[in-house]
Amino acid sequence: MIALVAVLKIKPGTEKKVASACLTMAEAVNKNEKNCLLYVPYIPIDGTSEVHFIEQYADMEALEEHRKTEHYQQFREKIKDYILEPPVVSLLKPLE
Repeated sequence: MIALVAVLKIKPGTEKKVASACLTMAEAVNKNEKNCLLYVPYIPIDGTSEVHFIEQYADMEALEEHRKTEHYQQFREKIKDYILEPPVVSLLKPLE
């Protein structure tokens, strides 16, 4: 099993557009990707213009398949003008 945290820094004023795209993306992932065990977008309580995705996959292959899906490609296209920089992604593995 692997997990990741992805942080998107959002351009101020575009939060509602990004939130809508993130919720649509989460719905598509949870409906269509059986090897994605968890996929939830969060926003900071302090109001920072960011979205944090918490994701968990059965294995690295499932993550790679996720990145190839049409809904992932469409999501990236929808938000590209609303993020300030490339997402910061941390890949994680369970503590053993």
